[in-house]
Amino acid sequence: MSPTTHFRSDLTGRIVGILVFLLGVGMLVVVFRLAYALFNASPNTLLGLKFTGNAKTDPGIAVIGARLGGLLINVLCLFVMSIASSLICQFGVKLYFSAIKGSTPDVVNQSV
Repeated sequence: MSPTTHFRSDLTGRIVGILVFLLGVGMLVVVFRLAYALFNASPNTLLGLKFTGNAKTDPGIAVIGARLGGLLINVLCLFVMSIASSLICQFGVKLYFSAIKGSTPDVVNQSV
């Protein structure tokens, strides 16, 4: 008499895993769209600086540095958001595959 095997899986866990994965993919799409808009913007509109050629009305080095620092913070936030959304995708895949338990035998110990 051979033990029979059956396939066990948790449908709710798989659905939650797929939804979490899709949430992470959606977040990645948002991050890439923000990065695309940020990197395609002209420097004048991105930094909000207007140079006229007059040294008295042009922005000073402190204003340029502050605006550039803000831009670097935006790029750093995009980097952190991309890592976070990748981890969320990974967690969704892990949830999906942990819900699939694989084949398990019906009889654990078989006496002869």
